Amino acid sequence: MYQNDLVKRRDAEIMKFGIVLPVEGNVAKEGKPDPRLAIATAQRAEELGYDSVWAGERLLLSQRLEPLLVLASISGRTERVRLGTSVLIAPLRHPVLLANQISALDLTSNGRLILGLGVGAERIKPEYESVGVPFRERGRRLDESITVLKRVWTEEEVTFEGKYYKLNNVRMRLRPKQRGGPPIWLGGMTQRLLGRAGRFADGWMPIEVPPAEYSDSFKQLSTFALSSGRDPSKIEHALYITLNMRKDPAESKREAQEFLETYYGAKFASIEKFGIFGTLKDSLEGIEEYSSVGIETIVVRFASFGDPIQEVESFAKDVLSSF
Repeated sequence: MYQNDLVKRRDAEIMKFGIVLPVEGNVAKEGKPDPRLAIATAQRAEELGYDSVWAGERLLLSQRLEPLLVLASISGRTERVRLGTSVLIAPLRHPVLLANQISALDLTSNGRLILGLGVGAERIKPEYESVGVPFRERGRRLDESITVLKRVWTEEEVTFEGKYYKLNNVRMRLRPKQRGGPPIWLGGMTQRLLGRAGRFADGWMPIEVPPAEYSDSFKQLSTFALSSGRDPSKIEHALYITLNMRKDPAESKREAQEFLETYYGAKFASIEKFGIFGTLKDSLEGIEEYSSVGIETIVVRFASFGDPIQEVESFAKDVLSSF
């Protein structure tokens, strides 16, 4: 098998793979998201042995299925595969409301939820304005939200006095299936975001990160975790990566470029930083390189306009079988 020619993975551990579901209408075949396709893709991913399926959030700037609702639908049609948000923009919701929604989804899925949280990039500023949340407050609101989530899921009665959220003797009786709540995964590469992940995260999943930079940043994250009295070895090493795999490398990059520019509504001088674009050999070597720096879970976004189920099947046949 091809992997025998590659550097052996540390301790012969098995890498876990997830996929980003086709919930984005901008790049959909008919120009709008298809809930049935998203569900069918998740079901096929489970059948093929993927570890997780993921749905991201956009409120206004693109047509996208609301992640909690689509994952709830998928939870009733799957049994094993984990369900992740990649990411949920937490500051757009009050944390008590979010805590209730997440509790219900974790119960519905029998404890399979991974809660990927974030604040979004500058381009989604209009989405904050549309719900009356100042964009400049997004990071501090996320910090308070995570604190509230963890407390209402573990304490009988919560009084909290934050700058943005205030709770007075709040009792949340609906608790997640997973004790203490589902694992919270965060991303980001700046010192501030690494500090937040060190304080709060059960998993770290950045995007668009070369292997060496990933390794260096996780060392910094570990320092923040230790200073907060946390064990960094308990924080899952994950990566969100964009991939296009074709026999013709030039065609792979061309389609990926068109996909990403359609997806983001922006032109890019280069897409090299986004992920792996090329042949099967390029994909195997690229993933092996990430594996060598300790990444345990890779979540793949297929930068393709083709049938997402076929992409999921091809990747399972050609790549999952090698790891």
